[in-house]
Amino acid sequence: MKVNLSVDQGPCNTELRSWCLGISIFYLVSVVLSIFISHSALTFIGFALTVIANVCLLVACRKPDYKWVIPWLIYAVIVAIGFPIAIFGAIFHFGGFRESTGSTNVLVAVLIYIIEFFIFAFFARLVYSYYLQLKGSDSSPRSAAVV
Repeated sequence: MKVNLSVDQGPCNTELRSWCLGISIFYLVSVVLSIFISHSALTFIGFALTVIANVCLLVACRKPDYKWVIPWLIYAVIVAIGFPIAIFGAIFHFGGFRESTGSTNVLVAVLIYIIEFFIFAFFARLVYSYYLQLKGSDSSPRSAAVV
């Protein structure tokens, strides 16, 4: 089974730009709601990284330039690095990782982290594809009518 790292269109043959817009709005709303609901679930550095990366993605959807997508891709790498730490934190009960899922059960916490990671990997694939699409359109020469 081969999985491509990039796609030409989003699910249901939709535009990648609209998916990236939805991803950035989803993460901005969810991080604000998580701050209001549970104050200790996210540190200030994590909050700042999430907001900056998703605002940059929002700007990239408004003003298509591949340089605005790079902070979100860096954020995706940071989340991917933090995934094993979150799993071990939930299993061995350190850092409040188990409680931040809303459960004190180890299996439920690990399952929630695995589901969140797969959803985030799907989003990262779409954003990376959008980045490649913007970079490809930026490097291709603009066509002009020759008279």
